[in-house]
Amino acid sequence: MSLEIPHDVHRLRRTIRFLSRPYVLLTRILGGVLAFLGVVLIVLDTSSAVGYAAAAGGLAVVFAIGPIMVAVGMRTQAAAIQHGYRLTLDDEWMHVAYPLVESRCRWEGLDRAVETPEAWYVMFGKAQAMVVPKDVMTPQQRAEFEAFVAKRR
Repeated sequence: MSLEIPHDVHRLRRTIRFLSRPYVLLTRILGGVLAFLGVVLIVLDTSSAVGYAAAAGGLAVVFAIGPIMVAVGMRTQAAAIQHGYRLTLDDEWMHVAYPLVESRCRWEGLDRAVETPEAWYVMFGKAQAMVVPKDVMTPQQRAEFEAFVAKRR
């Protein structure tokens, strides 16, 4: 199977959000703990600037860390991958070819394939994924890919 996948900023943003999700969750939990401790300090001493700073900082972490991580991830993408690419799948390899960069991974290295409404994320490790977007596939290609991944589990 071979697919031409045009560059899509929104798809890249969703991919970064998907890959950073476990780290964002942990950071948000820590931010919530910091905010709670700040509130406790405020209750104990309403004149404590540290309590207000901790509560405000914790809330900022809870709500701002996700968008900040996505923005940083978007800015740090190499210019070479900010183009469309060709995705080729065969029985042994998953091959991604950009105009300036190519990458190949053996299916044996596949940890798992995660399906979302927009794409499949073929995971090679915890934070490495190749994206197989559904919007560029025909219904027949989607069914073929689902069967292909199911066979490798």
